[in-house]
Amino acid sequence: MNTVSNLFFKSGAVFLLAGMATGIGMSASHNHAIAPAHAHLILLGFVLSVGYGTYFALVPEKAVGLVPKAIWGLHTAAIVVFFPALSFLLLGNTALEPLVALASIAAFVAAILFAVTVFRPARAALTPPVGRVASTA
Repeated sequence: MNTVSNLFFKSGAVFLLAGMATGIGMSASHNHAIAPAHAHLILLGFVLSVGYGTYFALVPEKAVGLVPKAIWGLHTAAIVVFFPALSFLLLGNTALEPLVALASIAAFVAAILFAVTVFRPARAALTPPVGRVASTA
């Protein structure tokens, strides 16, 4: 598996565990005030990370270069900032609303970059076609 896919699966696993721990904590405390943040963490953090990772695993030629790594970095940073900021916002700390908005925009930009990657043609292979020998001249 390529590096970008592996990064998405690893971060997705971490987001899944964090989301499940949050759900268990809400259940144990009988306080579901941050349920929307929990849902966003599971959907954007786990499901979308695994979705991105699956695409890059299935289409490895699109996992090459800076853009796929930028998608992973931007998406992951957005989730890491978004979840706690939204949680505190839901608990009444309205000062964090701009941070929630900024993280949302970062996640959206990562999704735009992913869409561009999906629709953009793959780069030409650097290996010569079968039956032909690369020139050494």
